[in-house]
Amino acid sequence: MLVKPITPCRFYQDVCPLDRGRRCPYKSFMKLLAIDTSCDDSCVAILETDTFHLLADVVHSHIKAMAAYGGVVPELASRQHLKALPLALDEALTQASLTLNQIDYIVVTHRPGLIGALLVGVSYAKSLAYALGKPLSVLNHLEAHLLSPFLARTQNQNPPPLPWIALVVSGGHTELFRVEENLTHHWLGGTLDDAAGEAFDKIGKLLGLPYPAGPVIDKWVREEATREDRTRFKIPRPQTSEFSFSFSGLKTHVRQIAQRPDFQATDTLALIASAQEAILGSLVKKLRDTKALYPHHHTVVTGGVACNCRLRELLPEAYFPAPRHCTDNAAMVAALGALHHERGTLAPAPLNCSALSR
Repeated sequence: MLVKPITPCRFYQDVCPLDRGRRCPYKSFMKLLAIDTSCDDSCVAILETDTFHLLADVVHSHIKAMAAYGGVVPELASRQHLKALPLALDEALTQASLTLNQIDYIVVTHRPGLIGALLVGVSYAKSLAYALGKPLSVLNHLEAHLLSPFLARTQNQNPPPLPWIALVVSGGHTELFRVEENLTHHWLGGTLDDAAGEAFDKIGKLLGLPYPAGPVIDKWVREEATREDRTRFKIPRPQTSEFSFSFSGLKTHVRQIAQRPDFQATDTLALIASAQEAILGSLVKKLRDTKALYPHHHTVVTGGVACNCRLRELLPEAYFPAPRHCTDNAAMVAALGALHHERGTLAPAPLNCSALSR
């Protein structure tokens, strides 16, 4: 059933990650099963390709297991996926009122991410494809985030009109893209060191906040910080090149403030609020500067940090997906598969395909 192997293109080239020259030989109406295990969430979704009806959307989070270590432990994440992925699949099939034999096509993210975690998802997807005799495609996790605004179609709504200037910002990525009307996308630039979400987590750990610190900071600052708190400490904002970001120096500056002899525990909220304002201010300025170069493009923000309420407040002109589809999920992977299918670019992968960390 599988066609001859193809060689996926690298995501950062000016093409989609699968060969655009080959058309998917399968029927136009399909029930598509999507799997994502790129980090520490075991995600499964089922979507109908012709209607964009999301039949199931399951996320098994492993935050509690990681919280004891103050961050994601790759080996532990892989073991959690081994236990949780079969349960997530069963839950998704129950939500959709389907059996495995009623699935027509399987897609799975194979890059970028934690290599051990990705290997669990890819191996599981390949096993399902082989056992069921179903075609399998491998997709790019970052591209799924980038095009996640198309999940608006699952709610009978329209995504923002193309073309876009898109910021993908999360715990692992801070990247700028230009997305054109035919869905080809061009990588403009990204972080030179830490991702924005990573900076939130590291600053939170430094100041004694639980993991993951990003949502904790967002809630604490929103509910208790004053306007003066957001500017009380002067946090430098790196002046990088046109499309680049940098947050490691900002994080170091926060540590130096916290280590001052006159720093008090009562200053912690103001320091966190000031750090958040600096991180978000850097994102907003770079995004608006980029948008000014492409005035006819719409602004889109995706990824886990796109859940941040202050960021949404600072960017009223931008489109943000629903918060549940900003963090890692398989619904965006299913939507990406459906978009490729609509355009005839969903190419089956060989069963010897593998995972890649980048």
